[in-house]
Amino acid sequence: MKNTTWQQIQPGQIVKFTYKSMEQPKGESRIVLVIDPKYRYRKKSTGRIVEFVVGLQLDTLLRPPIDIRNFNKLISNFGGLTLDEGVIEVGNNPDKANENTAEDIYKLLERFLKKNDVFRTYFLRECRKRRVFLLDSYQNFPKKAKDNLQLKRRIDETIKKIGELS
Repeated sequence: MKNTTWQQIQPGQIVKFTYKSMEQPKGESRIVLVIDPKYRYRKKSTGRIVEFVVGLQLDTLLRPPIDIRNFNKLISNFGGLTLDEGVIEVGNNPDKANENTAEDIYKLLERFLKKNDVFRTYFLRECRKRRVFLLDSYQNFPKKAKDNLQLKRRIDETIKKIGELS
């Protein structure tokens, strides 16, 4: 777990932060798979632009975590695990989210999200009030996905070694 800032969060990363929603008297610790770290929305009533963190809530302090089978389906729908600068990410997402990233991922996962109530948006202004941690290893990753990631890592290292010998 690494301390980081909200500006450095990228789509596909798993983060842990404390968030206080409007109806809660106290903040609650959450583990979230980030889809879009800075989703901009123009309010219809005032025309003001509001920024959100869009993600899939994997675990909270008060509710049980997402089921392992469902999490495995989620990872396979995203495209598996990848390693980016020493951090495990879910899927092959671009480092910066564009305007349609959240909508595209929602359409991709629509059937999954109807069965599992994990899609959440958080006010970025409220999120910035507290620290955010980047989880470099999440204990609930399915074993098969971890093994595939290790195999990919070994293949990449072997390719590098062969390239250096040439």
